[in-house]
Amino acid sequence: MARSLTTLGISVILSAATSLSTAKEFSWSQQHDIIGEKRVVTTKYEDTLSDLGESNNIGFNEIVTANPGVDAWLPGEGNKVIVPSEYILPSIREGVVINLHEYRLYYFPKEGGKVITYPVGIGTQKTPSPLVETTVELKLEKPNWYPPASVRAEYLKENGKEMARMFPPGPENPLGPYAIKLDLPGYFLHGTNKAFGIGTKVSHGCIRLYNDDISKLVFQVPNKTPVRFIKEPIKLGMKGDNLYVELHLDDADNISDKKMVQKVIQQTIRLEKRLGAIDLDIYAIENAIKNPLGIPQHIGVKASTISNANNVVAQKKAGNKKADVIAVSPLSTPDTIN
Repeated sequence: MARSLTTLGISVILSAATSLSTAKEFSWSQQHDIIGEKRVVTTKYEDTLSDLGESNNIGFNEIVTANPGVDAWLPGEGNKVIVPSEYILPSIREGVVINLHEYRLYYFPKEGGKVITYPVGIGTQKTPSPLVETTVELKLEKPNWYPPASVRAEYLKENGKEMARMFPPGPENPLGPYAIKLDLPGYFLHGTNKAFGIGTKVSHGCIRLYNDDISKLVFQVPNKTPVRFIKEPIKLGMKGDNLYVELHLDDADNISDKKMVQKVIQQTIRLEKRLGAIDLDIYAIENAIKNPLGIPQHIGVKASTISNANNVVAQKKAGNKKADVIAVSPLSTPDTIN
């Protein structure tokens, strides 16, 4: 029988090492839009992108999208693979936020000062995860699984035999070692007996996490914590004076490139109300849309920064009449990925 978790005085120390399913906890303040840092690893012969994703706490679609042209199952010996471990935060920054487009969960503890993020598996096209606002109702250790009638009917149709009406804790239980019941009938955040599904559309609507991750999250989130399921294919954020976009596009959305550019500009205009004028690089926006890597890509800079850079260039030209070439564009940054 499942046991309810009522004692939550357990502190969890999160390691920065790249061990299996390393958790992600970052210091954070409301003024910051971007957490983490971009990393690159060198593959060994036996590596797959799935293995590299799991060992770095990254979902399958995340690491595949960040590495176009790399064979997911045979990346080869000695190749460079981007680990997409830098994130623009979603627009909602309270409680648990699950961005379905991103296959990622963010948790903003009430006491502030940090943000915790984990990759997730979500509902399939036929059984999508709902776009809802709810709360944490109950937390369970070693949960039993009672498959709903719809799942049993699907199993009968596909396999020609009845499905068990209850699965006890163990390797055949798809809920894994812990489950967080939401105030939404039938929906849980839970572990899994199929880790390779994390970062894909794989569930009947629930949210799946690596077992190591749910084993931490279940002790981190108090009951009644707000939980929001959102779809944000476009995330914008500032890092210093530089503006970045992070795109998680889904073919099912059927949004044209032109419409995407318009949406990025509209979001930038909203940012300008808080931050002042921002100069956009339209070419960089178009390039990011054509190559949506699911990682922050540089698309602009605060107007004051460009003005200062241009003043420096003008002063140099005034002192050297022969200098008519600017070597570095004011919009360029050394960590831009095109």
